[in-house]
Formats: sequence, C-alpha cells, structure tokens
Amino acid sequence: MVCSKKVRIGGLMVRLTGVAETGWRNRDSDLMYESRHTFMDELIDLTTVVADHCTEEFEIYEGRHSVDFEGTIPLDILSSVEVENYGAIRHMCTAVMPIPEDGDTEVIAEKSFKVFAMLNLDAPYMREPTQATEDEEIIGCCGRANGSIEATMKVAEVGLLAGEKTRITLIVENKSKKRRWRRKKERHECVLISLCQQLDFVATNRYDPDLMDRRSLTVAVENHGTCKAQPGMGVQTKEIEFEIPNGLPPTSVHANRLITISYFFKVDFEQFDVVVPVIIGTSKTPGPIG
Repeated sequence: MVCSKKVRIGGLMVRLTGVAETGWRNRDSDLMYESRHTFMDELIDLTTVVADHCTEEFEIYEGRHSVDFEGTIPLDILSSVEVENYGAIRHMCTAVMPIPEDGDTEVIAEKSFKVFAMLNLDAPYMREPTQATEDEEIIGCCGRANGSIEATMKVAEVGLLAGEKTRITLIVENKSKKRRWRRKKERHECVLISLCQQLDFVATNRYDPDLMDRRSLTVAVENHGTCKAQPGMGVQTKEIEFEIPNGLPPTSVHANRLITISYFFKVDFEQFDVVVPVIIGTSKTPGPIG
C-alpha cells in the first residue's frame, strides 16, 4: 500500500473468504433459483504488524508499505471455478484499514485468488487401468442388418495429473459389410477422443428452500483425432499418447455441494459413444505404487 501523507489509523484486518454461488431462472417454470454457501471465512488481525510502520501515535508513515501475513487454507477447500449464468466458486482476500480521523472511513482493498484443492492420486485403485466397451448393430439400407461395431477404450490409470501424458488404447472391430464403392474423402475419416470436464450445479428456489433445480455443463478441454477403423479388417488397435492440459481444477471429492467437478474420456462414433470416467488430481508419487 502507498500513503501520500502521514495519517492515523485504527489497525489493519485481513479477511480470507471462500464462497460458492449458483443461480439461474428456470425457463419452463419461470422460477428463480439461487444458492450461496460460505465455506471459508478467516479473519487475521495485523494491527501489531502494521505498528512497525507507524509512529507512537499510530500514524502510518508516508510512502510505500508492505505487510506480510499468513493464513490457513482448510484441507477441504473447494477449487476455484466460474461459469457465467450457472455459478462460481470464488476466493477473496480483503484488507480493511480504519481511519479514525475521518469518522467511519475505511480503506478497503480486495484481491481475488485461485485455489485448487489437494487430491493425492496414490490410492491403489487410482493407479489401476480403467476401460469401457460398447457395441451396436448397424442397420443399412431399407432396414437391413449390416453387421455391427464394437469398441473398447482403455486408459492407463484412473488418476491423472494436469500436465502429464497418459496412454489410451482404442480397440475397434468393425464387422459391417464393405461398400462396393467408396468416396475418396472417406478413406481418411477420423474419430475424436476427448477429455471432458463436467460441471454439475445445484440451486434452491428463492422462496421455497425445499424446491431445487439442477444444471449440467460439459466441455471438451482437450481433443485428439485418430483414424477410423475400416470394415472387414478384423480387430484394430490404436495407441494414443494423450496429454492432460495444465490448469485444470481437480475432481470434486465432496458430494452434495453446490458445484461438482468431474472428468471423463469420450470417443465419438457415428452409432454410439464410449465413455471412461477418470480422476484429475494434484499430486502423485512417480512410478508404480506397492
């Protein structure tokens, strides 16, 4: 902080807050839903610290002042996230300095900051591979059966870190019948493998707390294309090295919160999707566990 002149102060207080808020209007019912939950509120008295910057009459000296402090972030902190028209989890640091000479005047400074909850991925089940399989019968012209397609997606580990690379194995068997003719552009058709972030929001009615509404938003945070399996070629296996983007908030570990974060891999086929849930964490011991 910078003081343009010497002035008497009444102390210095810093407050660390964390607030989860959700809110929207339901278009079908035209009802307003909104919820607010304060999960962190720590007040830190820095009056004795700022006294080193003041005279005996507690007048702060003219010039620039820097006051260091420490606060406690709870272990069950919620990770920062914000989506317009849905909700947000915000963390704020607010400093308040009373000025007695001007009556009830206070100098207030606010600064938002990001927090990611700690989620260790060393539990045995988080280091194991995970997979999902889907299959679908293909119907051709005039409703005739044209074979089937089966796909399995395997992810090397359930628990993943932002910034790390993981191995994805895609096993596809396209049992559909070959076409007698094929357009050139179909020779290089691709399927898209996506890492998706799902955000689930809960809010209560403004006038009836027993009335709740839910919203969900799914965003592909990273994509990787690979060639589509050709019919009549038997089982085809593809190995993909997939890099997890940096800066992702970890998977939520608390149920029944206003905002919940989860992740899954999805591969899109014309007939179906294959979905494999994963967990994004913040720490992992290198190498195998146990």
